[in-house]
Amino acid sequence: MPYIPIDATHLTVALQNDLQQWRTTIQWAKARYQAYNQQLTPTVMTNLGIAAADQAFITAFVNDLGRFVQLSNGNLPATAADMVTNLQNVLGVM
Repeated sequence: MPYIPIDATHLTVALQNDLQQWRTTIQWAKARYQAYNQQLTPTVMTNLGIAAADQAFITAFVNDLGRFVQLSNGNLPATAADMVTNLQNVLGVM
């Protein structure tokens, strides 16, 4: 992991870059969760020819996005999941 710069100028730049990246990630997650949650129903996935087992992986990913959005809004999700495993499962489908 890169070190944290110790002078104020470089620290300010590092913080600005990281905060902008974090804000972009949160905005992306909110937009994608809304789109997937509203449009990617089990019926739609079935009509697209996505197998039931693969639908479960995709749904788990959408649920992960939802939990991330909840957390970013200051609400602690009621459940947790291994997001890395869920990502790998969907990537394995593709």
